Amino acid sequence: MQLSTKLIIIWIIVFIGLVGATFSGSTANSEGNVFDILFHVTIYTILAFVPILLFRKRILAFLITIAIAPISFLFEILHTTITGEGFEFLNLNALYNNVGIIIGVVAAAIIRIKMHYGNEPSI
Repeated sequence: MQLSTKLIIIWIIVFIGLVGATFSGSTANSEGNVFDILFHVTIYTILAFVPILLFRKRILAFLITIAIAPISFLFEILHTTITGEGFEFLNLNALYNNVGIIIGVVAAAIIRIKMHYGNEPSI
């Protein structure tokens, strides 16, 4: 199985997990729940990381990745609305989502740049 196929499968599994988590009850019982913070950061790191590596056209890859930020906010609003939780966690969760997106973009951009310049002969 090619790497691109594996990345697509991982991205789809993570996205399905995100949709499932959106419509389920929250595991967070306080603002500083480490598991909840890691969940948000990890999910959105993967969702932002994979498109930058998969798409050959850089502008398309970055546009798709940038679109994940408003989608994350939409999922947070849906989660708070459906589960009946208050909006006190909305801003924190959206912040953690965006931290994950930034980590994913930076990591994928570094890998993409290394792949691009790795093929050039050294001086």
